[in-house]
Amino acid sequence: MLFVPENELERALVKAVKIPSSAPDFYRLLLESDLLVLGTAQGQEAATETFTLTPGSNLNLVTGLKDGHQYLPVFSSVLRMQDYVKQESKYLSINGRALLDLTRGAPVILNPASEYGKELTAAQVEQLLGPSRPFNPQPPTVGEAEYPMPLVEALTRVLAANPLVEAARMIQVTFADRAQEPHPLVGIEASPAIDFGRLVDAIQQETESAAPGAVFDVHRIDRAFSNSVTDALLQAEPFYVRGARQKLN
Repeated sequence: MLFVPENELERALVKAVKIPSSAPDFYRLLLESDLLVLGTAQGQEAATETFTLTPGSNLNLVTGLKDGHQYLPVFSSVLRMQDYVKQESKYLSINGRALLDLTRGAPVILNPASEYGKELTAAQVEQLLGPSRPFNPQPPTVGEAEYPMPLVEALTRVLAANPLVEAARMIQVTFADRAQEPHPLVGIEASPAIDFGRLVDAIQQETESAAPGAVFDVHRIDRAFSNSVTDALLQAEPFYVRGARQKLN
């Protein structure tokens, strides 16, 4: 069957196959996009509508076999999943980074029955996610010189223009292996329907002109998948909330 990209991730996948130098953009979108995986969540086996996973939820995921080795099949769209599964099956839609983090140690194949796909060994998944690094989050102090006001203002303009963004927070983060290089970490809460990759692109374009030289990271906050980064961000007061009057004191 002719492979016609269904979304931004699939367009990036095709481009990466044809132009290997564009692979970093594909990997970024792989982590930022929602992926489909066959299986169910404990307590939601009979669900027929969208639901939110709670922290600590147990997942029962369907695996496959290739050359006698087990792997986790994941899919970039419903159409790619239908290439693989010919009968009606239960599946979950989970953020790519969260899914790969939940299944660390498992080899993964994206779109195993499609013309365009990608195999990732367990080691490659670890490399893609990066090691779990301890960090020392410090809530930003509004109004003081170290608070990146041009960055906050640029972010607020982009976030306010996207109706699917719900809130945004910021902390100052220092990684253990880069103790002398603290920088802002921006956490964004948004509707599952948002094209997060496109939002990140818009943020990059706006900050390059409005806050040139700003160094920061963007993290998608998903309350269904608690981790140390999300927990630290949720302790900070949001600098942007949809529908609230935006005022920094």
